[in-house]
Amino acid sequence: MIYVYTLGMNISKILSLLEMKVHYPVRFAFYKAVFKQDKNRFLFADPYSTDLTDNMAPIYTALSKRDGVTLVKCFPKNEGLSGSSFMGKIKGRLNRSNSFNKFIKEYARCGTVFLTESYLPAYAVTPRPGTNVVQLWHGSGAFKKWGYSITDKSFGASKKDLSLIPMHNSYTLVPISSAEVEDHYADAFGCKKDIIKPLGVPRTDELINYKPEKHEGIKILYAPTFRGNNIVSAKSGAEIDIKALKDALTTKFPGCHLLLKMHPFARDKVVIPDDCKGFCLDISDVNTNDALKMADILITDYSSIIFEYSLLEKPIIFYAYDLDAYKDNRDFYYPYEDFVPGPIVKTEKELIDALTNYEDIDLKKVDEFRNKYMTACDGHSTERILKELLF
Repeated sequence: MIYVYTLGMNISKILSLLEMKVHYPVRFAFYKAVFKQDKNRFLFADPYSTDLTDNMAPIYTALSKRDGVTLVKCFPKNEGLSGSSFMGKIKGRLNRSNSFNKFIKEYARCGTVFLTESYLPAYAVTPRPGTNVVQLWHGSGAFKKWGYSITDKSFGASKKDLSLIPMHNSYTLVPISSAEVEDHYADAFGCKKDIIKPLGVPRTDELINYKPEKHEGIKILYAPTFRGNNIVSAKSGAEIDIKALKDALTTKFPGCHLLLKMHPFARDKVVIPDDCKGFCLDISDVNTNDALKMADILITDYSSIIFEYSLLEKPIIFYAYDLDAYKDNRDFYYPYEDFVPGPIVKTEKELIDALTNYEDIDLKKVDEFRNKYMTACDGHSTERILKELLF
């Protein structure tokens, strides 16, 4: 994806091209000349998060227990990250520029860098020999398409843009949740399959041995993916009548709650009616694993959150009200109707019917799904990834 943070697309492309072809290579060459490579220096970087992401945190914690290592974080400041105004976009670009410049300096010094997103400066230069570039990625499995798999679609970059500014070209290791999705990662990243290995997903380690706590009433988690062609235009994708859900569900399930977790890219907020605030809670700021552990049932659409939730062996309902449009805009690696491990609903009435009868959902599909797409997630993913890197 080409990031757009300035007055217009053409200006943004020119700035990105200058950064990628001139600015970053020159800085990188300078820092290589100034600093020796330190194999015990580990860099954690992400263009959107302001601190360690879910997949970085277990790696960081494990490394912090070792002697003689230096751990460096490289994240943009919070200010301006979520702004959709002109000044917000300018601040966002400046914040990222500062963190990108820091990244280039540390990239020239470190022995290993961990990423969980597309990271443009990492593709602008050839890393020093022996530098590990580990793409942990932010989603498990392979569901909706991304990267080179969606070239020239409305969500993806154009072939022309990618010919000028290549992406995903520096990785030395890509851990994945199962060998089943290996080909899809190779396609998305445009890389050889020998660097893609079913070592597991770090953030799933804590879910494997999780013992559900007993609580009164059912908790329903609604976690749709975002809509829009880029992060600047991203919207929540939430299409539910909270009042109708309250009226229908609290009658059958006294004490039930609806939990909303919107995608972090979403710019809009879901408005909870005043008379529903005891029933519906916005937990968008809650850690994803914690949100999953709260839920007795998940409602989603095209989000890769289903892979982690399958580890908990609980029912999932797929509220795919705009399925045809989403196929045209983004598409999937598998036929949607055959792939998802739960009932598909497309209207509010169908959603309410599915929720009121959620106990009838066949969990065998969830079990089969987990055993196919999450085989490497056994509670030892972090350990296995570090062992692969010879630590």
